[in-house]
Amino acid sequence: MTQGQFEYRDRRSGEIKVDAIYARGFLDWLYNTNSGWFLTQFVMSRRWVSRSYGWWYRQRWTRRKIPAFVEQLGVDLDESMLRPEEFESFNHFITREIDLSRRPIDPGTDVCICPADARVRVYPRLEAHTTLSVKRAAFDLPSLLCDEVLAEGYVGGAAVIARLYLADYHHFHFPDDGIPEAPRNIRGRCFATSPYSRTRSVPFLRENSRAVTVFDSDHFGRIAIIEVGAFTIGSIRQCYQPLRRVRKGTRKGYFELGGSVVLLLFAPGEVRFDADLIGNSASGIETYVPMGMSLGRSATPVLLQSP
Repeated sequence: MTQGQFEYRDRRSGEIKVDAIYARGFLDWLYNTNSGWFLTQFVMSRRWVSRSYGWWYRQRWTRRKIPAFVEQLGVDLDESMLRPEEFESFNHFITREIDLSRRPIDPGTDVCICPADARVRVYPRLEAHTTLSVKRAAFDLPSLLCDEVLAEGYVGGAAVIARLYLADYHHFHFPDDGIPEAPRNIRGRCFATSPYSRTRSVPFLRENSRAVTVFDSDHFGRIAIIEVGAFTIGSIRQCYQPLRRVRKGTRKGYFELGGSVVLLLFAPGEVRFDADLIGNSASGIETYVPMGMSLGRSATPVLLQSP
């Protein structure tokens, strides 16, 4: 792996690819030098910094950053619903909607889909104090959920960690049919969520601002959906109505600016992950999975009704 790049396997082609880091020099300094880490801990991870950053990139003049960003990160503008000159700001571009016909939803009744375009890692079994990680960010269920009772319901269950990159489609969707509760917002910090640190453990999954939604799904029990905010992300926007039934693939919300993480937690005995995700995860390799593609199947047989 080249310094400043991170490997993943593209599920569609099977190829190992790399993500180049945007603003590599600045982020490398922030997370890998003593002076930068001091500034990160006491200034840059504060919410007001990310909110200020978000305000700046909602201004009209920031549109001029779009062409260079597209070229450097290889953004596929053929998917976009708007042309580059139609975006009102850089943040408007980052939160762009795409032609969702390019993200077909797996129609299998017993299939759980990936909620976002993301680099995915799965944990087929969670113990009470299993330490989960996204690169060098470690956490456990109680620290993630800030709710001991809720965490208990997922002991012995399974988890998906879906990491969005800066160039990705920034919207997230429901993984199954069902009824979502209202999100519970947890206020916190704004550490970067991508694996910029080479040596330090970055506590973003237990300290960053995040939203927890309990989703009463039709085929996978009560899924906990967690969206995690990050450095430069001013907010997590929810677009659904609580307690109203949704279909698999319905848009749930989006992140403003930057990349971030969506997690899915499953109770015991609810899901069987796809074999390639299990194998790659066991080898420490993330798998790029587009929104709408299968993550796994229900562990409970689906009963077909008689005609």
